[in-house]
Amino acid sequence: MLRLFHISQNFEIDIHPSTLRLINQNLKKINKKFRENKEVSQIFLEILTSSKHPEVTLMRMNESGILGKLIPDFGRIVGHMQFDMYHVYTVDQHTIRAIGILAAIERGEMEKEHPLATEVFPKVKMRRCLYVALFLHDIAKGRGGDHSLIGSDIAKKLSIRLGMSSAEAETVSWLVENHLLMSMSALQREVSDAKTIEDFSKSVQSPERLRLLLILTIADIKAVGPNTWNSWKAGLIRALYSSSEDLMSGGFSISHLKEKVENSKKILRKQLMHWPSSEFKKFSNLGYSAYWMSQNTDTHIRQAKLKMPIYEYKCKKCDHEFETKQNRNDSPKKKCPSCGKFQLYK
Repeated sequence: MLRLFHISQNFEIDIHPSTLRLINQNLKKINKKFRENKEVSQIFLEILTSSKHPEVTLMRMNESGILGKLIPDFGRIVGHMQFDMYHVYTVDQHTIRAIGILAAIERGEMEKEHPLATEVFPKVKMRRCLYVALFLHDIAKGRGGDHSLIGSDIAKKLSIRLGMSSAEAETVSWLVENHLLMSMSALQREVSDAKTIEDFSKSVQSPERLRLLLILTIADIKAVGPNTWNSWKAGLIRALYSSSEDLMSGGFSISHLKEKVENSKKILRKQLMHWPSSEFKKFSNLGYSAYWMSQNTDTHIRQAKLKMPIYEYKCKKCDHEFETKQNRNDSPKKKCPSCGKFQLYK
């Protein structure tokens, strides 16, 4: 039965509804002996970690009931609602969506929306661990207690059952236990604070784990709902990743953080040369360090224009007074809204 889904995925063909019903009617054949079969484990891992839209195959397996029978712990979260203001999908739907997002990032299809994750993915060495950890990251929801800790134990045992090495199982277990670490550090603490960077890096310990956690975090947040991922979260996570990477490579310091902030302001100043120095200074003093580190130049420019000062002018021809966001340095002449002539401002 499992091989049918594998073939369907490899050749990108649909499975007839009658066949899916027949599979559903024979789920009792999936027992402990079936689950512990090495070939079955290998086929499932290939389905899960395939770049050919694994979410489609997993959804078919879930709808037919075979996924919950093959992985009983997953069966416990099927249809499990999450009663909060963020999650839109049930736990099983959220998990399968996250796998789809992960595969899309790996294929390079989300480069515009997730440039950092797309850039980092080719550097990942433990790719299989990433897929398995994301599949299991919410496996213990609804059991009471800390689902990350409980899920960590489940993930380690299941990884071994699926034929992964002890090192891979340990990595999967760590990712499941710490799958909220990066989002909590970036969104609930000050990413420009050295203590935040040091605490986070101490927990992560290695550049490989940092890369894995970054991509897992992005896929997890993105899969929560349609509007949960935004530029603010992206910027903070990018800043945390960058600073942590610098610390692990020995290039991090407080002065380095200040240098990044000043460099961002200098780049923006070059783009806003027409602004009076006093007005630019007012704007540059508005944001915290995290703002200048986490947002790109285009965002800084767009938000700066919202704070652009208003200038008052009077037309020399008709004496009409009006306001504009353009100053004399932008254009010495402007069409008067009253007389319609291009006149010098007074």
